[in-house]
Amino acid sequence: MDDSGTRSPNRKPLTYSRNAREFFALGGILINEEDEAAARKIYAEFCSRWSIKYPLQSVEIRHRRDRFSWLNRDRLERERFMSDLSRVLLSLNALGLACVIDRPGYDARYRQQYGRQQWHLCRTAFSIAVERAANYARSADRKLRVMPECSNKADDEKLLRYYNDLRNSGPPFAAASSAHYFPPHCR
Repeated sequence: MDDSGTRSPNRKPLTYSRNAREFFALGGILINEEDEAAARKIYAEFCSRWSIKYPLQSVEIRHRRDRFSWLNRDRLERERFMSDLSRVLLSLNALGLACVIDRPGYDARYRQQYGRQQWHLCRTAFSIAVERAANYARSADRKLRVMPECSNKADDEKLLRYYNDLRNSGPPFAAASSAHYFPPHCR
């Protein structure tokens, strides 16, 4: 699992900019245990082809910065890399799953009720995404392992706390309100 966007629901809205994200997303991929070894092999082969010995951080790749600043040097090499990356991702026997929250909409909906005590969007998105993944796994008679991408210590601790809350108390949303998010074959 990985996230994108600001976690604060009530940060002052930005002036419109193509590069400004007014959403928060958290998602990941579901891979069946029997497909994990093949996925790891495909990943290792990709990294070997490109002499990459560091994590594939999407923000670094998209913005061609930090460890992926080399993508700025040659447009053709960047296109080959992105094409190869797309091919690799599409070849995986995996299912993508995410929760995307419109930050201003979330703020407008919950500010009256909770004021500045609204949950950070990572807590809401994590709860929804994991609940969806668990429902999907349950429908396939499988167990779910949640493996968030490592971040900084504070964010890692938050995700662990959210995960433990889910395991100990269940989803924080009423079953009736979240039922329409179940995969169609689970309804």
